[in-house]
Amino acid sequence: MLKTIISKEFLKNIPRLLKAGFSKESLKNAPRLLKATVAKELLKICHTLRLLKVISAREFLNNLLNLRFIMGLLLCVVITVACMAILAHDYRQELADYDDRVNMQDDFLSNYATHGALFWTNRHPKPPERFRPLIMGTVRDNALASFDANPLPILFPYLDFLFIVTIVMSLLALLFSYDAVTGERQRGTLRQVISNSISRTTILCGKFIGGTASLLIPFILALLVGVLYINLDPTIQWDGSAWAELGLLTAASITFVTLFYLLGLMVSTLSRYSAVSILNCLFLWVLLILVIPNICPYVSAQIYRIPSIKETERRNREIERRSLELARKLQTEVIKEFRSKYGKLFAEWESMKLAGVGDAGPEHRKAAQQRAADPEFRAMIDAFREESSRATRPAFRARGKEEKILWGDLERKAAQQTKLARYLACISPLADFVYVARDLTGTGLRALKHFERVDGEYRGRVWKYADKKLEEGREKNPAFNRESFIDLSNRPRFAFKEEALRDKLGAVLPYWGILVAFNVVFFVAAFAGFMRYDVR
Repeated sequence: MLKTIISKEFLKNIPRLLKAGFSKESLKNAPRLLKATVAKELLKICHTLRLLKVISAREFLNNLLNLRFIMGLLLCVVITVACMAILAHDYRQELADYDDRVNMQDDFLSNYATHGALFWTNRHPKPPERFRPLIMGTVRDNALASFDANPLPILFPYLDFLFIVTIVMSLLALLFSYDAVTGERQRGTLRQVISNSISRTTILCGKFIGGTASLLIPFILALLVGVLYINLDPTIQWDGSAWAELGLLTAASITFVTLFYLLGLMVSTLSRYSAVSILNCLFLWVLLILVIPNICPYVSAQIYRIPSIKETERRNREIERRSLELARKLQTEVIKEFRSKYGKLFAEWESMKLAGVGDAGPEHRKAAQQRAADPEFRAMIDAFREESSRATRPAFRARGKEEKILWGDLERKAAQQTKLARYLACISPLADFVYVARDLTGTGLRALKHFERVDGEYRGRVWKYADKKLEEGREKNPAFNRESFIDLSNRPRFAFKEEALRDKLGAVLPYWGILVAFNVVFFVAAFAGFMRYDVR
C-alpha cells in the first residue's frame, strides 16, 4: 500500500491531545506536544520530498544522456518543421482557392442570377480551417477540393500534428519507459536503491516524474518551433480563442503522452527482462493504436445492421415509378377535360407538344410565340398548367413523403451505427485523443456540422431575399418568371464564425476524461506490480 505521509504515531496521539485539551493540568503541555509531533511529521515529509527530487533528477539525467533522447529530439523537431512547411503551403493554396470560389460565386449572383439557378449556386464554399497548418481537416465536398491536391495521402497517412503525437510521441514514450524498472533490476541498481530504506512509492513516483519530464522536452521544443513558424507566417492570423485552443490541445497531448509512458512503466513492472518488456509494449501499442480503432466500424456494422445503398436506391426508384404512373393518369384526365372544353384550340396546343415548346421544331416555336400573344390561347395555357399542377400535386407530395421516410430511416440507422462505432473506439486512447484534438481545433465532423448549420441559415436568408425580388418582379412585369434575372447584389453576405470555445470544451471533456482514466488505471497497475516486484 501507499506509504502514508502522516504516521500512525501522530494519529494515535490525537485522542491524547484532545483529552489533554480538556485537562487543566496538561493544558500548558498540549501545545508543546502538538508542535513537536507536527514538526516531526514535517521533517518526514521534507525528507520524502528530497528523496523524490533526487530520484526524479537521476531518472531525468539518465534519459537526457541517453542516445534515444537525442534521436527523439531530432525526430520531433525535423518532423514538426516539415509538417508545418507542407501544411502551411497547402493552407495558402486552399485559401487562394477559397477566395477564387467566393469571388466567382459573388460575380455570378450579382450579374447572372435567376431564382431557379439558386438551387445550385446558393451553397457557400467551406473556408479552410484556421488550424489547417497543424492538422488536416475534413473536406465538405470532393468537388470543392483543390486542383493542386496532393495524391500521396491516398497511399500514406497525413503528416500532421496528430501523426506526431499519436505515432511518434507514443512510440518514444514506450521507448523511454519500457526498461525503467527491468533495466535497473538487470543492472543491479534497483536493489541498492531499495536497500537504502527508500520506499517503493517514492521510487515509482520519482521515475514517473523524471521520465515524463525528459520525454516532454522534445515535444515542447518541437511545439515551440511550430508556434514560432505560425507567428512568422503572415497568412496565418490567429485570435485569442485560437491560442487558447492550442493551449488546451497541448494539455490534451501531454495527457496522451503520459498515458503511454505509464503503459510502458506498467509493463516494465510486470516483466523480468527488458527484451520481454519491449515486445509486450509493442504488442499493446499495435493493439491500441492500429487494431481497435480500425476494427470498431466493422464490429459496429455486424452489431447494428442497416439497409444497403443499392437496396435503398431500388426502393426509391420503385416509389418514383409509382408516383410518375399516378401523375400521368391524373394528367391524362385533365387533358381529356380540356379537350372537351376547348376543342380545336387545345388540339392546336397539343400539336406544339403541350408545355414542351422548347423541344419542338423552329416552325412550331414560332407558331407558339404567335399564338401566345392571343389572350384566349394564353389563358387556356395558364389554366391547363394550374389544373395539371393541382391534379398531380398529391401524387408528388406522397412521393416526397415516402422518399423522406425512406432516406430518413437510412440516415437514422447509419447515424446509430456510427455512434456505436464511435463508442466502441473509445476503448482506444488514439480515438479519444483524435476526438479531443479535432473537436477542439475545429477540424473534425463536429466543425463540419457547425459549418453546415451556419451555411443553412445563410441560404435561408438568401432564399427569402430572392423570393422577395421575384415577387417584386412579377408585380412590375406579369411575364417575369423563375428564369428571369434578379438583382442579388444587395443580398445578405456570408459571415462564418467559429463555434464557441465553451461549447467545444463541453463536447470533448468526456473523451478527455477517458484519457485521464487510462492514466489512473495504468499508474495503479504499475504501482501494484512494483509493490510485488522481485528486485533480485
